[in-house]
Amino acid sequence: MSRRDPSSHTAAGISAGAIADAALAIIRSDGVAGLTMRSVAERLRVRAPSLYHHVRNKDELLELVARNAFDQFAADLTAYDEIHTVDDWIAVTIAGSLELRDFYADHPGLAGLIQAKATPDRDQGEGSRAALVRAQIRSLQDLGVPEPQARAIFETTAHWTLAAVVAEPTTPDRFRDGLDLFMDGVRARLNELVAT
Repeated sequence: MSRRDPSSHTAAGISAGAIADAALAIIRSDGVAGLTMRSVAERLRVRAPSLYHHVRNKDELLELVARNAFDQFAADLTAYDEIHTVDDWIAVTIAGSLELRDFYADHPGLAGLIQAKATPDRDQGEGSRAALVRAQIRSLQDLGVPEPQARAIFETTAHWTLAAVVAEPTTPDRFRDGLDLFMDGVRARLNELVAT
C-alpha cells in the first residue's frame, strides 16, 4: 500500500502525533482493548480511511502509541542531562519510575503493550520512547559506565518496572517498596562499575 504525502492531512489536524494522542486518550478511558482505528477516527472527527495515510492497521497504530507514549516525560530528558553522580541517576530513575507507574495505571493495558513492543534496539529511531532510552543510557555512560553495561542496566531497570506494573497495577505502596529494594541493588552495581 503506497501512502500519500502526510502533509496533506496535517492541516486537518491529522498527524502521527495527533493520532498517538487520540489513541492514548482512548486507552485512558477504555483500555487497550477499546482501541480501534474507528475509535481513533471518531476521536479525531475524521473518517477511519484518513488514518490509513499514517498507520496501515491496528498493529501499526499500537507501534505508533508505543513509540510516542512518553511525550509527557520530556522533563525526564532534561533531568538525565543534569546527572553527575550515581545517586543522581538513582533519584531521577526512581522519580521517573514512579511517574511511569502512575501513567500506566491511568492507561489500562498500556504497560503490557509496551512490554510486548520492547526490543533491545528501542533507543534507535524516532519517538519519545527512543529519546528517553538514549538519555538514560547516555547518562550512565557519562558517569563512566561502559556502553554494554549501561545498556544492560537500563534494560533490566525497564523490564523490572514494566513487569512490576503489569503484576501489581493497583498497589502503589508495594511498587514503591519493590522499586526501592531493586534500586538498592542497581546502586551497588553502578558504584562498582564507576569505581573501576
